Amino acid sequence: MKKIGLFLLVLLVIACEQEEKPQYSILSGTVENNTAETVFVRGNDFEQRTQIGENGSFLDTLHIKKDGFYEMYVGRERTGIYLEKGKTLSVTLNANEFDETLKYTGDLGNINDFLAAKYLWNEQNLDYKEIFSMDEADFFKQLDKNQKSFDSLYTANSITNENFKEKLSVEDKYARAIMLENYQEAHRYYNGNTDFKVSDNFYDELKNVNYTDTLAYRNSVAYQSLLDTHFNRLAAEAAAENGNVDQAILYLKKVDENLPDGYAKERIMSSYLQFGLKPNESLEEVFNIYKNSNPGSENLTALTERYNKLKTITKGNPSPTFNFENHKGGYTSLENLKGKYVYIDVWATWCGPCLREIPSLKEVEKEYHNNNIEFVSISIDEPKDYDKWKEMVSAKELGGIQLMADNNWNSKFVKDYAILGIPRFILIDPQGNIVSADAPRPSDPELRKLIDGLM
Repeated sequence: MKKIGLFLLVLLVIACEQEEKPQYSILSGTVENNTAETVFVRGNDFEQRTQIGENGSFLDTLHIKKDGFYEMYVGRERTGIYLEKGKTLSVTLNANEFDETLKYTGDLGNINDFLAAKYLWNEQNLDYKEIFSMDEADFFKQLDKNQKSFDSLYTANSITNENFKEKLSVEDKYARAIMLENYQEAHRYYNGNTDFKVSDNFYDELKNVNYTDTLAYRNSVAYQSLLDTHFNRLAAEAAAENGNVDQAILYLKKVDENLPDGYAKERIMSSYLQFGLKPNESLEEVFNIYKNSNPGSENLTALTERYNKLKTITKGNPSPTFNFENHKGGYTSLENLKGKYVYIDVWATWCGPCLREIPSLKEVEKEYHNNNIEFVSISIDEPKDYDKWKEMVSAKELGGIQLMADNNWNSKFVKDYAILGIPRFILIDPQGNIVSADAPRPSDPELRKLIDGLM
């Protein structure tokens, strides 16, 4: 009886210890020069928003399901963080210099300082144009060199957490695989050689990668990016063999063929279609592939709503209209431009990809200066950036017709065109009907082909 009693006592102690072990992580911090409303943390099948106080501070209990890597968003900025159950993490940062000012304390402070240093190193040293322009041998050498730099940062932070070390090793393998998956298309882009193909053994080290690991998809943001990149590569290769098929169709078919029904398949499809569902001639087929892939009701409802919206802005439909402030004074409407083709650039002063298109846009404007076409740039900057817009248009000597939307992202014209990301380019015919609601960028040779076919 005594032995039984002792055994039960031991069980009781163990049970108490298990109950007392925290099943959450505590995240706190302070944001200097804050303009964001919340801190948003996502990853490992977990999402949570935490309100930021008026003084820039925040504190929350995160009931994460797994220890691992997460993404933390403050406004438009984001960074990767590592969380564990029962551990604390506190961060301070300046919103005006996000990556440069991240500083962590708490149980996971040194781990996250390492991650911050790693992301900052990437930002300051990883020149994608340079590395993807390299030949294969130099490309692999550079990947190895970069990894040695990361290893040095790891050592400098004196990390002893074996759980983190194991997970980091897996994430690094995924990150390297993403670079390999991107190499061929990026090399073609940066070197202007559309016929370039990697050697037969280039992808050999990816043979052991499991591209159907639905558990890894739930637990790793890097693996999610890897799958997206992988299926994009397969779709691009299939498109090269059959140029008449829309790449979105090929992408969805590859996902549908390779992943079982469930969370990973549905999320990768719905995430892709957030931007991949376009108002073009493939809209119907793309939507039907998704609809027939056994999606969940919530995502299906959202994408059906977007599909119905996009149907109204396909080729030949009347264009939504605008009447916006002109940089030169007064207002300009689409009606004012009737009788001419109108090429519209929807942009903002804070948008890096938008600014990179400016030199190409100037070239196209100059080339078609004497043709029956007007080039209109519509800024969707917020009111606080109005002066910045005025100054940038003048400083960069932007041509064409420069307009400021009346309500940034919430302008009726922007919403009617279902714009979720910028830059966005639109082409309208002299009668005010849509030629393309998602026209090629100025840097894309296809734009000149499209315009030449109309002139």
